[in-house]
Amino acid sequence: MPTEKTHQKVIMSFIGLLETHRIDQITYVQIAENADVKIEVVRACCNGKLDLLSAFMREIDQKVLKERDPDLMDETPRDRLFDVLMCRLDMLEVHREAVRNLRKTALKDPAFALHMHKLVARSMKWMLVAAGIEEFGMRSVGMSNALAVGFERVVRVWLDDDAPGRPKVMVAVDDMLANGEKWMDRACKVEKVAAPFLEGLGRLCQRPLRGKSKSGSASDASTGAAEAQP
Repeated sequence: MPTEKTHQKVIMSFIGLLETHRIDQITYVQIAENADVKIEVVRACCNGKLDLLSAFMREIDQKVLKERDPDLMDETPRDRLFDVLMCRLDMLEVHREAVRNLRKTALKDPAFALHMHKLVARSMKWMLVAAGIEEFGMRSVGMSNALAVGFERVVRVWLDDDAPGRPKVMVAVDDMLANGEKWMDRACKVEKVAAPFLEGLGRLCQRPLRGKSKSGSASDASTGAAEAQP
């Protein structure tokens, strides 16, 4: 099996090629040559280009989590998430052209766009964790996907904002989080109203099912059958 160092070389070879090529234009031979490894080593490192992309995004997640400042926990959830998302964009700065080319492919390929959204949503789950916001179940899925949609819009602004300090990006992130707070507030209200109904539905689903014959209940049918026996 390839070493971690070799695996990293293959990932960075792929990301380096993304700086100048769309993902559909990159070949595995190019990845191998750029990493200075044999083609079979590339296969041993991944199942395909989407696998390499997933590994790269996981690395960005880990870097943001590593940079997590425990003192952030004294701030509001919105401020914490703002800092985390800006940190993620800082980590992506050196790979800006690669992100641009990924976006170009996503605009032309709906299947790839859907896959990218899934990867971003998974990363957003960990960005929420980095901000000290952890949920479970459908609430976690909803928050991660909503944040992914918002972050994808922020990335569009980030790609076109060349001003020092990225003022447009900061405004975009702040607006996105402000809108997110409004939707979460509405969702919480709906969840509160629906809670009694869902609780009752849950109890109903837990009741044992009782079958019935045409002439009456299952117990009546079994009693009649017993009486009919000699």
